[in-house]
Amino acid sequence: MINNLPFQSFFQFSAGPYRWFILVFLSLFFHYRAPLGRGLSSSLRTSDRAPLLSTNKIFNNPESLALEHLNSGKPTTSSVLNQILLNQNISVSNSKLKELLKVQSVEFDLPILNKDLHLFSELTGKSKYKGFFGVYIFIHKISGQKYVGSSNLLRRRMDYYFKGDFNSPAFSIGGKFLPLLKKDGLEAFSLKIFKLDSSKFNSQDALILEQYFLLNHEFNLNSLRVVNAGSAPYGGQGEGVYVYDLTLSTLYFHASSKIQLKRVLKIHTETSTKYIDSNIPYLNKFLLLSFLIPTATQSNLSTQELLVLMQKERQNMYSLGTRRSIPVLLEIKKGNTFVPPSLLDNTLNFDSLTSCIEYLRALGLIIKRDTLSKYIKNGKEFHNFLCKYSDKALPNNFDNVGLIIDEYKRSKSDSPINSLKVNKKNKPVCIRSSVDVIQGENLAFGEEKVFESITDTIKYFNSLSIKLDRKSLYSHLKDGKPYKGYYFDLRILNYK
Repeated sequence: MINNLPFQSFFQFSAGPYRWFILVFLSLFFHYRAPLGRGLSSSLRTSDRAPLLSTNKIFNNPESLALEHLNSGKPTTSSVLNQILLNQNISVSNSKLKELLKVQSVEFDLPILNKDLHLFSELTGKSKYKGFFGVYIFIHKISGQKYVGSSNLLRRRMDYYFKGDFNSPAFSIGGKFLPLLKKDGLEAFSLKIFKLDSSKFNSQDALILEQYFLLNHEFNLNSLRVVNAGSAPYGGQGEGVYVYDLTLSTLYFHASSKIQLKRVLKIHTETSTKYIDSNIPYLNKFLLLSFLIPTATQSNLSTQELLVLMQKERQNMYSLGTRRSIPVLLEIKKGNTFVPPSLLDNTLNFDSLTSCIEYLRALGLIIKRDTLSKYIKNGKEFHNFLCKYSDKALPNNFDNVGLIIDEYKRSKSDSPINSLKVNKKNKPVCIRSSVDVIQGENLAFGEEKVFESITDTIKYFNSLSIKLDRKSLYSHLKDGKPYKGYYFDLRILNYK
């Protein structure tokens, strides 16, 4: 048996003809953490420990690798990019990288002038539903500081910056770039757009080009140095949940889904939905996130020890009567007609969501607890009321944690996978004429018309006295055959 060999003999054995067998065997061993025998240290037995990432994933810390390369001064090659993006299953060849670096940018002064609107639309798209994919760079005119990002829907992404609500939570805790944009305004920046040719590249290539720029010191307005593809961590299935400490330096547990989190740590799915990516500590000790923090280290606590710790915190909160009592603030905005004018622009304090809901109910406004929780999480107003958790609910020095969470959420929300989720129930539909004149409309052969939803498409055909319902439209979308001189397709499937 191999484990009975002395170490010296073992290494001599591994250097012989069985070398590759030994390497494969050891890689499988460390991946599954299976004990080989009683002689092995019990520290390797992980049946009662939190699921760990495979060994090669742990040592490939993307953020650390990016910072190490950034400080090395060495040129960025395809091998460097592939090593940093290994955990996200993204890779690039030398030839593809060379082609990406040949893409020319077009620079605009901000805000976009009317004379530049046509060119801007040609590069980013005519609407947020018909945008193109590529990379954008904001350049601060005075300081020369730069911010780089990518999107598979450039027009939608630009609308976020151009028409953004500067009073929203995203602009209040948005890393380095958004606060500067809020402070100095669009006119303080110029903008470069790199539109990628869809016949040569795909949306993933935009992430690669963005990653190339992130490994340059010039882009000092980016808080993170690794792109986020937005997919399930390491190719996992479902929506994973990560349990961290309040500093995001320690990873306690990784669940492959909310169901597993409920089964193992007894956190109900509705509760986890409320706390995930919300910047609000769970049980005042933990943060639940939907993404991996590359710099976090694995905790030494076993799963059972973590569960005992959480159960103890739950019991303490129950005994103190604070289990569901999170202090909240209720901001009264201008235009509110439910309170006297003297209360406008004021903020009310409540000890819990329940007391806030009771106050709203006394004003004649009925809102469910879960609904109000979602509004708080998304920063959404309710009849000119804005409810949010009080700073008392947050630990001290929590701002930096909020910056990290917001940076990841923003990059994730703009990923190719999440862009498909945005219109899951409201799918833009494209119709294309198959003859020159249809129902009195002068549509050239092959001309397209896009509607923002299936409902809008049906209404349009009803206005032409053409019978079309949802069931028949789905049938035409599926079979691809023309109907009354029109072809149909879901524009959401053709964003590239």
